[in-house]
Amino acid sequence: MGIPSQFKSVFEAKAGEERIQAWLNLDKDDAGNFKFGNWMGALIPSISLLSTSLTPTPRATFSFTVLPEHCNRAGNLHGGAAATLFDSLTTMPLALVNDKPGYWQFLGVSRTINCSYLRPAPNGEECLVECEIVQIGRTLCQLRGTLTRRSDGVVLATCEHHKFNTDPPASKL
Repeated sequence: MGIPSQFKSVFEAKAGEERIQAWLNLDKDDAGNFKFGNWMGALIPSISLLSTSLTPTPRATFSFTVLPEHCNRAGNLHGGAAATLFDSLTTMPLALVNDKPGYWQFLGVSRTINCSYLRPAPNGEECLVECEIVQIGRTLCQLRGTLTRRSDGVVLATCEHHKFNTDPPASKL
């Protein structure tokens, strides 16, 4: 069984940061336009990868700007949009450590995701999303995300995310 063609750019990327960018680019069509009809379609254009690190734990930091299409009727980031943002972005640090066949190369599936909404993130707010791997094994991992206001670092929301590795077994050659 070969690698599905849509994932070719992800598996060809050698560095973890390149793999994260390749995963984010999967939401673009051949012309570079963002695809719609997926959960992240409205969020991806507002996300930029800022930094990655492997120490003290694998982590990635993203910028995110709240737009009207992300908001509830009160003009604040909708809880469902925040959960989707966390679901996707807390997964990205796995791309920093998944350079072995069978080890999180497809980024797994969510088992549980728990979001706590502490303060509103109003339309136009510039935020940081800090994501890290808390624990990772062959089949399970625990991830953590924090959404902060970029201007002063105040925590707006947090997330604990558990995933299951769905990669096919690595061939034994």
